[in-house]
Amino acid sequence: MKTLLKYVLAFAGVASLSLSSALADDCINKTCPFSGKEVDGSNSVEFVAKFCCGKCVDKFEKDPTAVAEKVAKAEDGKCAFSGKAASKESKVTIAVCCGKCEKKGKADPKALLAKLQKKK
Repeated sequence: MKTLLKYVLAFAGVASLSLSSALADDCINKTCPFSGKEVDGSNSVEFVAKFCCGKCVDKFEKDPTAVAEKVAKAEDGKCAFSGKAASKESKVTIAVCCGKCEKKGKADPKALLAKLQKKK
């Protein structure tokens, strides 16, 4: 019975590590845009970016953090790259460090995305 319990607990530990890793893998960032702390993906905000065509979606999805500020500043309903009416979308998950940052990010997802812009 004790041996079975050890295996069950060991499996639960591995499963939770795998889940944490999977959560982090879905996110486009490794540190919180607000605090700079490392993130594990357990707190996150989904951002939906809109574009005019598949080519612009691909450009964004190739490296969202490289164009984050431009996409965040795009006028609602317009493609960030062409300025044309947007009909395609791409969803990305932005990880944050805690519930407080998650609430702040959900209140203004564009500001959250803009903070992800890679520094040149």
